Amino acid sequence: MGLKILDRLQAKAKQAHRHIALGDAIDERMLRAARIATDAKLAKLTLLGETTEVQSVAKVLGISITGIEIMNASSFSALDKLIASYQKSRKPKEGEVFDPEKEIREHHLLFGALLAREGFVDGVLGGSLSTTGDVIRGALRGIGTRRGISVLSSLFLMCFGKIDGVREEEFVLGFGDCSVIPDPTAEQLADIAIAGAATYERLTGNTPHIAMLSFSTKGSAHTNSTEKVIAATAFVREREPSLIIDGELQFDAAFVPSIAKRKSKDSPIQGDANVFIFPNLDAGNISYKIAERLGMGEAVGPVLQGLNKPMNDLSRGASVEDIVNMIAITALQV
Repeated sequence: MGLKILDRLQAKAKQAHRHIALGDAIDERMLRAARIATDAKLAKLTLLGETTEVQSVAKVLGISITGIEIMNASSFSALDKLIASYQKSRKPKEGEVFDPEKEIREHHLLFGALLAREGFVDGVLGGSLSTTGDVIRGALRGIGTRRGISVLSSLFLMCFGKIDGVREEEFVLGFGDCSVIPDPTAEQLADIAIAGAATYERLTGNTPHIAMLSFSTKGSAHTNSTEKVIAATAFVREREPSLIIDGELQFDAAFVPSIAKRKSKDSPIQGDANVFIFPNLDAGNISYKIAERLGMGEAVGPVLQGLNKPMNDLSRGASVEDIVNMIAITALQV
């Protein structure tokens, strides 16, 4: 399931001709994915790491990295430019010792993020060995959030085959935020929805219909959580009036037309939502894993969003195929 959308994403990536830097370059999966993606011409790739170490690991594993550039801070000719850029943007905490050159040399994902920021590459992918915290820290410090968006968040593409009586052909949904912000405020939830709509449309080509999810539909319950979702929906409508959005909605009222007619007959969604924004990380993370394991959905991501340049985080359990797909997605986010 989901193969058609993944095939389309890879086909679009080939046409985009982007340059993507790959962290964790001594990971066998990353090296194999780099070889596959290079041969498939999904993007021009650069491996981030010490040249001799990466070459040695690749040789031991029997993986050819011919035609794939290796880059590191120690030998980078424009390192001074990256240091000056980082020094200008980084605001150290009071009492913190800040050595920009040392940080860049020691943290390859920060180095990659600054390469993207300064236009040496188009995007960055890491996380097969590094922690999510390392990836996000590098992204926020090296790239920063997009103007008008206060938070970095994420969206999963959930790919499904046809479901009798519900959808008659393969379909793709967006689930956010399922991996970054534990308990977003109403304003942050609005940012997640706005960024999620843009991510979903850019990757799938579909017009986003956004459902702001809750355990309540249209006032059937009143709690701090439901009020947060209602406020977030209002913020999105004020900031992006062209977006198709409604909330608060239960999942069935957002996804099943017959139930929407009963529970939310005046909703602009009418059971046709394709982007689902969860009220907190508990709900989002639990839901995408249930959809993946019981609903037989194929989860692609998480796709980080809200940054000035694309930088994505892989699960440390990612397969080679997962990494290849994320190379294509990172290229398409540019």
